[in-house]
Amino acid sequence: MGRITKVTGEFMGVRFEVKPTPIRFDKIIEERRNMLMNWYKENHPKLHKKLDSDNISIDDYTMEDLDAINAWRLDEEFRAKYCKYTAQHSMKLDKEITDDTWKSDDLELGTLEEAWDFFTNRRQVPSNGVGVL
Repeated sequence: MGRITKVTGEFMGVRFEVKPTPIRFDKIIEERRNMLMNWYKENHPKLHKKLDSDNISIDDYTMEDLDAINAWRLDEEFRAKYCKYTAQHSMKLDKEITDDTWKSDDLELGTLEEAWDFFTNRRQVPSNGVGVL
């Protein structure tokens, strides 16, 4: 199985190809979102309450909330699990990435997010039909 338009790249020294997007990729997106929301609920409950509410405006967020939004990146165990989930669902890696690499402060989050964006159709392949990350 493959994509008509190939999106390939290198992540942490490992070649990969973005996987085909399944028709119910919304389930994968929701699971990934739930992972993050559960982390906020456990580690930053005030922020979680705001993020989970439909009645909060941008003005209701404090500087503490803004710092907490990216705090998951500092939690080595969570970020390894979250990033690995993202890669497993969106990237076909040429070889397995070690647990130590997933926990590394040098993890290439930008490449991972780009591949995710292609996988979820938030980013489109260039008109020449070839995408290289």
